[in-house]
Amino acid sequence: MQNQIGCFNRPWAQWDYEIALKGIQAAGYEHTGLMYQRDKLLLSTDSSPDEILEMKELIESHELRPAVVLADPPLNLPVQQAAEQFCRLIDNVHLLGASYVLTCGTMNEEQYETYYQVMAECCDYAAQQGVMLTLKPHGGIGATAHECLTAVERIDHPNFAIYYDPGNIHYYTGQDAAQDVKLIADYVVGICVKDCTGLEGEVMITPGEGLVDFESVFGTLKDAGFTGLVTVECLGGETPEQVNVAAQQTYEFVDSLLS
Repeated sequence: MQNQIGCFNRPWAQWDYEIALKGIQAAGYEHTGLMYQRDKLLLSTDSSPDEILEMKELIESHELRPAVVLADPPLNLPVQQAAEQFCRLIDNVHLLGASYVLTCGTMNEEQYETYYQVMAECCDYAAQQGVMLTLKPHGGIGATAHECLTAVERIDHPNFAIYYDPGNIHYYTGQDAAQDVKLIADYVVGICVKDCTGLEGEVMITPGEGLVDFESVFGTLKDAGFTGLVTVECLGGETPEQVNVAAQQTYEFVDSLLS
């Protein structure tokens, strides 16, 4: 396994973005992922080129590489309109220099078909932009490996894959991620490192403190030939300083798993 370890801004989301970048850099990560900061997506369809380039410069000034961006297509729109809007988001991800779009799908069964169609419509364009589209287990359309495999088969494109989240398997379904991952391991290109205390339990804890058997999950993925990006999503801590300590501990934990 290649050691490609990143960290999302989420553990520092209630503070300024630069506090997150400083903590991620100090902990030893080389890559970073973008989610919400103070309840607003750091990058969206509405982000201007100037804003994106300014953000890219800020990230790179902390010796980090933007790698993955959280975003979902607007499934309330007709398929073609939703695809056009999502392609504009892909343009922004490309401008930022990131390689993955991380979608959470939907919990609304009436939107499943729209999701499949929109993602399939955008895969070729995203590939041309050097951006891979992924589904993160998040309940609903990606609740477990079974649903994720259905999405892979329905979308049926080499530029669509799974960004596996073992903590969410426990959180949304109460199932064991160490068993669940076996079904989908061949289609995993990234991992969200998130622990969980149980069904609808706590996830803002430091990995290794909850129920996820990370050693087994990583072992299964290693056996499947996984060499993708591993991105820490959740950490414990009530202050930036406490989160920073947890970030460094988790970097060392993930590095040992990859070794």
